[in-house]
Amino acid sequence: MRRREDDRMLGGNGRFLADHAAGAHHVVFVRSSQAHARITGVDTTAAERMPGVHGVYVADDLGLAGAPIPSLTTPDPDFTAATSLVLADQRLPILASDLVHYVGQPIAVVVADDRYLAEDAAENVEVSYEVLPPVVDAEAALEPTSPVLFDHLTGNEAARLQYSFGDPDAAFATAHHVVEGTYRMERHGAVPLECRGVLAHFDIARQRVEVMTSTQVPHMVRNAVCGVTGWPREDVKVSVPDVGGGFGTKANVYGEEIVLAALARHTGRRVIWVEDRQEHLVASAQARDQLHRARLAVDADGRIVAWADDFLVDIGAGSLWVAGIIANTAIHLMGPYRIPAVHISGRAVLTNKTLVAQYRGAGRPEATFALERSLDAAAAALGISVDEIRRRNLLTAADMPYARSIPYRDGVPIAYDGGDYLACLESVTRALPASEVNACAAEHPDHRIGYGLSSYLEATGRGPHETARVRLLPNGQFEVTAGAASAGQGHETVFAQVAAEALGVSIAQVRYVVSDTERLPEGVGTFASRSAILAGSAVHQACGELIELASHRAAELLEVAETDYADGRFTADADVIGWDELAAAGRVGGADECGAALDVTTVYRVETVTWTMGVHAVILGVHRRTGIVKVLRYAVSHEGGREINPRIVEGQIVGGVAQGIGGALFEAWRYSASGEPTSTSFAAYHLPLTTDVPSVIVHHLEVDTPANPIGVRGAGESGTIAVYSAIASAVDDALGGGYHVTTTPIETGNLCRALAGAAS
Repeated sequence: MRRREDDRMLGGNGRFLADHAAGAHHVVFVRSSQAHARITGVDTTAAERMPGVHGVYVADDLGLAGAPIPSLTTPDPDFTAATSLVLADQRLPILASDLVHYVGQPIAVVVADDRYLAEDAAENVEVSYEVLPPVVDAEAALEPTSPVLFDHLTGNEAARLQYSFGDPDAAFATAHHVVEGTYRMERHGAVPLECRGVLAHFDIARQRVEVMTSTQVPHMVRNAVCGVTGWPREDVKVSVPDVGGGFGTKANVYGEEIVLAALARHTGRRVIWVEDRQEHLVASAQARDQLHRARLAVDADGRIVAWADDFLVDIGAGSLWVAGIIANTAIHLMGPYRIPAVHISGRAVLTNKTLVAQYRGAGRPEATFALERSLDAAAAALGISVDEIRRRNLLTAADMPYARSIPYRDGVPIAYDGGDYLACLESVTRALPASEVNACAAEHPDHRIGYGLSSYLEATGRGPHETARVRLLPNGQFEVTAGAASAGQGHETVFAQVAAEALGVSIAQVRYVVSDTERLPEGVGTFASRSAILAGSAVHQACGELIELASHRAAELLEVAETDYADGRFTADADVIGWDELAAAGRVGGADECGAALDVTTVYRVETVTWTMGVHAVILGVHRRTGIVKVLRYAVSHEGGREINPRIVEGQIVGGVAQGIGGALFEAWRYSASGEPTSTSFAAYHLPLTTDVPSVIVHHLEVDTPANPIGVRGAGESGTIAVYSAIASAVDDALGGGYHVTTTPIETGNLCRALAGAAS
């Protein structure tokens, strides 16, 4: 069915954070102009005297000095032990008061009548610094001679892990062929259409702070605000308006959210902060920025015998998700292949760059790039095709379930529960066969045409739980809400579909209402391809519990011991009662006017993740004169579970491909040697245009899963993970002559030089 949101959103009737600004005073943050420095003074005198300014505040003024933002994730002890995971004690300040660690870090906050006055006042806040040596290279940050960025740490390592199984040393020593490579994925991230924003006010009547924020994780924001301030949870309500895209950059808790809550209570004013685009490009969480040193050993037939990878993750001045990012990378480096011997090690490193969060895939695209590029290098060394080396190594139905020798982040031993990974390869090569290269070459004679492939693996539906609430309204209809906040994925449609099916009623009778921390006090959020799996299953479970509760109520009204339920009706012999009658009975004057509301809140838990995978195929052209890459045709075959709404799943995949193309060809946040960000506008940070993204063929291979009651596997990140390596594979093929892409975004200048060398 068509998305319910479309009429509202496409008609310009969405209500985003900035649409709620009426009557609010505007907030602007004074941000660091230095990458690494000690703050020696903050003079707010001139700013405070300006007309229309209601106050300028630093951390001490709001009781936030020395209070770090609480961490958002901690791996299970069994995973920690199996991977020798060590995490440094990160202390990310809400407002910097002693040291600054990146350009754009918030130091002070201005409250004024409007945004213009607040901006002018912020420019008159004088911050004086003692400049310290910046560190902007992750490898250099680990050197003994590097400045240590945080006073409470002895070095710049934020996390490390390693694991092995099989006998990789022996396998490398005896292998027929070993390929080695260094692979880098530059720093880039979500850049959603809507920047971040927060609105807060203090409700005097209810004596609580109410926060509206453009986030994917409202319950985490509430918990962080309470954790920092010490306020009880009932004193804070966090709600989410329409959100114009998140992709992980909004699945984070930011200092700005905590500051606005503190400001609202401190001043008693209704305050709003809306991030502008330059601010977003400097101060919102970034992602990727990984370096991999990889070795792959194969036998004479191209079958993998050993795989080793040592990687670095540059997390800038810190990350609340560092454990998740480094663990995701390490786990997904095993890929969808038979690999008998593995050695993986990784470290996360602190530098003087902007903070890092999870961006669509969060470690999976980087791991896939290293493994898939190594497979392509092995195929070239052996003289076999990129599809054939995968055909010989992909897991098949006969391998399933396929156990790995380490636990997942939740401590449960990993066992891939898929159907037939090889079938995805065969499906995508039928959808986009290499033979179409000739037709593309005829259509684009000014381009060198290449064909590329990449497989990927993804753990989806990360727990431990999600919540939902379903209630019967007095008019006989149903209201549904879930703990996973929507950032544009179609929750109003999908969760209504799940509820309608579980209840056996028309979808017209079901209305989805966005969650907040009052309507649903517990929840986790939307990220990690988890919303359909966990929140959808929670909705399904809540509907089942509502039916059970209503069955007892129907039996009481019919004066029978029990009733049967089907198609929205409760029956006992010839007696029948429907939801409308139950609702009417509960109203004043009804037969059950004093009965408890038919209202269920439930918690759905999973033991571990589900697994999905897919294969991407691409045909592209490299312009013979300029080296500019044009993606001509693209296909995805992915193994998933039941599709609740196939159109929304396809949209997720296509949108993921678009973001992957951006990361593979255009997007990079770059920094000067002094730590100054140089990608501060769309003139320097290049995004893909509609003309850069072709029509995408999507084939869904459904594989049942008993892991959840609605049989879904998740698809939110799947479209992005393999794009980088698929495009790199096709560029190699287009240039020929042993060219091998090792870095994204792929530099046009390098391609020009390679083409010039080939021509000469």
